Amino acid sequence: MAIKQRLLYLSGQSMDPRSPAISQALHEPIEGTIVEIDPTAKGLDYATVHDAVVDGWRIVHFPDQRGSVYDSDVEVIGFQFILEKLEEFND
Repeated sequence: MAIKQRLLYLSGQSMDPRSPAISQALHEPIEGTIVEIDPTAKGLDYATVHDAVVDGWRIVHFPDQRGSVYDSDVEVIGFQFILEKLEEFND
């Protein structure tokens, strides 16, 4: 078994890790995996970035605080946090 890095991109409504999450993308360290939206999912894996941290994810990137809160791009995609979790995977 090898320890590999999982990446979780979570976008929040604000730069506060406790603000509601509005989107996610999970990148698994497995050859051939595809990151896609699951239309059958009943919501996001975590309601907030803080919830993910409580579950063992570590924040490795915080949103850029230099951007404007009123920037139209930010209003659409949210404030992106990148989290990591190291876990064992069978190769």
